[in-house]
Amino acid sequence: DGAGAGADGPVVPARIRDPCEVQSTTALAVQHGFGFASNVRNNVHILDEDFVLTTAGSAAAIVEVRTGATEFIFSPDEQGVGACCVHPSRSFFAVGGKGAKPNVYIYSFPERKLERVLRGGTERLYSCMSFSSEGNKLATVGGAPDFLLTIWEWDKERIILRNKAFAQEVYNVSFAAQNDGLLTTSGLGHIRFWKMASTFTGLKLQGDIGKFGKVELSDVSAYAMMPDGKVLSGSESGSLLLWDGNFIKL
Repeated sequence: DGAGAGADGPVVPARIRDPCEVQSTTALAVQHGFGFASNVRNNVHILDEDFVLTTAGSAAAIVEVRTGATEFIFSPDEQGVGACCVHPSRSFFAVGGKGAKPNVYIYSFPERKLERVLRGGTERLYSCMSFSSEGNKLATVGGAPDFLLTIWEWDKERIILRNKAFAQEVYNVSFAAQNDGLLTTSGLGHIRFWKMASTFTGLKLQGDIGKFGKVELSDVSAYAMMPDGKVLSGSESGSLLLWDGNFIKL
């Protein structure tokens, strides 16, 4: 029953169930999800020739391409899913949560079995994430208030390095295909180029902000890392920018 009222008291609304709780009951079951989270960037990934991974509110969704059948994996975190990505082997996928101190959940595919839980990577939500080309590392970026870039040895649930990615929203993170010691992040009004460098005090995560120079400052929603180390990015003006180091070459 949905609500109750005393003879002299106000109507008390029914308690709203947490999505995870709904999933575990026999009274209610998700029948279909319409659309996907359009406000979550980079949230459609190929699992194999038959399935794609995306996000839909409080859940990660595995969609069978041929039939449209959808399986939901609900986030244990209180506000749902912030980001997801797929391992280069297609044998695992990662789901980053939203809420107070959310976690990253690593699932096997096609088994859909929870394999690892990565804790302590951000305060409120994960905005983007990516595996390295060899698959042994995972990079995640948190949203406000910390905007932390964290490099994980995910199989051991261990943080390798971390640093503040930027002071505003970060849309993308990725490793260089030929060198997993190099990364790029981009987002609101910036692009940044990172390297894992050995110093006298140990391994450090160092980032250089892209210098737009005479080009108008722009949000960077997408980029491609080239085999020679250069990065090609888009811009709000529609121009393609070729970055050599943290300077524009073209």
